[in-house]
Amino acid sequence: MSNRHGSTDTTSSVDIRSTYSQQGYQARPRNVVLYGESGVGKSSLINLIMGRDVAKTSPDALACTTTHAPYDVTIGGKCFRLWDTAGLNEGSEGTVPAEMAERNLTTFLRGLNQEDGVHLLIYCVRGTRATKALQTHYKIFSAVIRDSTVPTIIVVTCLEDFRPVMAEWWNSNKDELATYGMQFSGYACVTTLKDGSMESPDIHQRRAQSYEDVCRSILDHCSQTPHKTWGTDTIKDQRSFLAILLRKLARFVGSSHRDQDTLQASLP
Repeated sequence: MSNRHGSTDTTSSVDIRSTYSQQGYQARPRNVVLYGESGVGKSSLINLIMGRDVAKTSPDALACTTTHAPYDVTIGGKCFRLWDTAGLNEGSEGTVPAEMAERNLTTFLRGLNQEDGVHLLIYCVRGTRATKALQTHYKIFSAVIRDSTVPTIIVVTCLEDFRPVMAEWWNSNKDELATYGMQFSGYACVTTLKDGSMESPDIHQRRAQSYEDVCRSILDHCSQTPHKTWGTDTIKDQRSFLAILLRKLARFVGSSHRDQDTLQASLP
């Protein structure tokens, strides 16, 4: 079953997802924000969780998400709204120029703050990426949100060939991530390869395991209450919030002074 937000509610073999009708679900969905650099597979992860292709994907390293798209899904009888965010580091050659991505992110975060807040952050990374290089986007969100109580899980993609099991990536890298200041409430090590009829039994099994692990991590770690992560106690007004966000983005993404001036001029 689907709606204008791409809502879905299907039953898995292990009953992670609810068989209840979405129409009968009265609670407001909890906001789950996926973030990470361009091309790490955020849209493919959305499709894995949804159980069907709803988010546009790209076979190369350039991002295909140009806006912050919501997708509603029911997992274990609980309703979640997954937010697929545009990558911040494509540069002028990408689908989403850095200036546009920064402006879109600013508007998106401000909108969530004014409405339902954030219940869970998912940091999506490629398993082939050097662990030290994963700090950039983690620090962007951590520096802006500031609220250390917002739960964050890491989902590591592209592990279809990792041996002996995908979860071993976490066991091998968790201590190094901690040394770089990256702390997570939970994790899931996954493959988002499509489950085609020609795929090997190993890929079939790994995709099924990926679905179960990421859904379980969302259920286990998503906050019951919203986090208004940049409220009036931290930042006194919207303009101050936006200015701080732009400075953080400039530091970690590498925007020029001209880009910052252009964005500053567009603030309300």
